[in-house]
Amino acid sequence: MPHDSPEAEPLDAEADDGGQGEAVFTKLPTDFAPVQVSDSEFTAALTTFWLNAPLRVATFRPPLHVGGRLALVSVSLSGEALSADLAQSYGHYCERCGTPGDCLTLFDDGPRFQDDDKRRLAVALAVGPALEGVNAEVRAMLDPTRVMMMLSITITVYMALLLAPVPEPVTKGATLVFSAAMWAYLGWEFFNLLKAYAELYEDAPRASTFAELRQIGERFGRVIGPNSVRILVVVATTAIGETSALASKAPNLPGFAQASERFAANTGLRLQDAVTGAERVIVSVPEGTVRLVLAPQAVAMAARGVAAGSPAPSRGRLLSNGHRAWGSYSGFKSAMGSAGLGKQWHHIVEQTPGNLRRFGGEALHNTENITALNAGLHTDVSAFYSSIREGITGSTTLTVRQWIGTQSYETQRQFGLKAIENIRRGIWRVR
Repeated sequence: MPHDSPEAEPLDAEADDGGQGEAVFTKLPTDFAPVQVSDSEFTAALTTFWLNAPLRVATFRPPLHVGGRLALVSVSLSGEALSADLAQSYGHYCERCGTPGDCLTLFDDGPRFQDDDKRRLAVALAVGPALEGVNAEVRAMLDPTRVMMMLSITITVYMALLLAPVPEPVTKGATLVFSAAMWAYLGWEFFNLLKAYAELYEDAPRASTFAELRQIGERFGRVIGPNSVRILVVVATTAIGETSALASKAPNLPGFAQASERFAANTGLRLQDAVTGAERVIVSVPEGTVRLVLAPQAVAMAARGVAAGSPAPSRGRLLSNGHRAWGSYSGFKSAMGSAGLGKQWHHIVEQTPGNLRRFGGEALHNTENITALNAGLHTDVSAFYSSIREGITGSTTLTVRQWIGTQSYETQRQFGLKAIENIRRGIWRVR
């Protein structure tokens, strides 16, 4: 992603190839940090959903038992014998969960481990630890293992649809809401989630033991991190049961207001308006893009800033030093507008993925850190950060950007101000 380069307007519309007068919102920005959902918020939300919302459960077929124990068949898959360890260990796992037998209903389609069965088991092992704090509160009223079964189905189905190769789109409905909500919640971590699940999707079918599946699931959880696991679980929970009601249930999610504000700042639309008025969403992991296709009237209304119920551009959060901050660069631009004739907005502490991860969006996208520079000076400063300067960094391999990105926020800010001044005065030459 170019650093501090001129960015497109929040709604960057292109004509759809279908020739039906639609518009495609290309490359929805992901330059904002994820919403943070705490353990207490996560536990409270799941308890509320699980106890108050009716959860539809698929038909639960009685498992096969021999001598009081689960009987699973060792079968040949892809020319390799499935290890009995996997079957036996899965049975022990279900017993430890308090639901002996086929607790995740992996064998509703027959007594054998299919590829998707392994994926579902790996997902359950990945998200299971996040649910431990909830189980004690709901065990008396709701079987948590049954909920785990439904969650593993929901996550594997939706994630598989999101990873479908372009041009296969995600059509209108619960999956569209799921993908839009995950993007609004996760920002730049959205594609980390998809890439991590793509690895799980490929690796799980090759596993022949329970230990291997556990490693695959735990690796998935480590890569995306505990906050993303919590977000994945709460969003997936709203998709269980009456999927058509997902959009109406989503506002009850922890952090949904913040996610909606970021969606509005980046697109000019309310999240709920977008998903109800959208035709489809296309997610491309290789390109790192999210495309939302809307009807022509919705596009026109959004471009004029008058989409039904859409809020005015956010004024940002007032900081203690009198400056205002936004969660994303597009939110800043929506409120502040153009930098002026012949000028471009410049981040003193750059909006790199590393800085977003360390400091958060508001620390970067605020009126103290973003300043208007003449276009030529802005180009020179960006080129300087991309160059190797051994006399400054002490390295013959690192660019200035790579070197300064390891420093503290205050060090980066002081260096950024110095760079602007020295390049303006010709002390540090770029050309």
